[in-house]
Amino acid sequence: MKEKLKKSLSEKRYKHSLGVADEAVRLAKMYGADTEKAYIAGLLHDCAKGYSAERQIELCNELNVHLDEDTIMCPPVVHGFLGVAIAESEYGIADDEILNAIKYHTVGKANMTLLEKIIYIADMTEVNRDFDGVDKLRKAVNKDLDKALLISIEQQFELQAKRRSVIHPNIIYMWNDLILNKK
Repeated sequence: MKEKLKKSLSEKRYKHSLGVADEAVRLAKMYGADTEKAYIAGLLHDCAKGYSAERQIELCNELNVHLDEDTIMCPPVVHGFLGVAIAESEYGIADDEILNAIKYHTVGKANMTLLEKIIYIADMTEVNRDFDGVDKLRKAVNKDLDKALLISIEQQFELQAKRRSVIHPNIIYMWNDLILNKK
């Protein structure tokens, strides 16, 4: 899997994928998720990122990957949806839990599973990430997974607002679900 992935991604993206896999395993151990599934989902979460945004849309059409209007309006998230088809066809992944973690790693959703949450946050907190707020996120994820997710969503809202970008509604649903179900 690693060799095939290495050939399909840039060196930087491949290094990121390894970092997400390692962080996902660490978080899976911490929060009681399946470490093997966490590693595979973390490794393959960006398996469709080697294609340009235009090619990702073309491949979605070719592979019958349904993209709703909201997703089409947010091109940077398409790779998660396409990644499911690529993980299935090129890497032989049939596990729905792994596939859904890949699918929702950028947009989230309401009622996320533990593995989906881990891959979502591991993508942001892996060792190679370097952005304003990453240290705050890393501290939070070591104490409370849901709190870290809320912080990451706040950061996303702020970034998208500054860019005047469309915010995928799944992120809003995820936020509302986490707020309504806070312990």
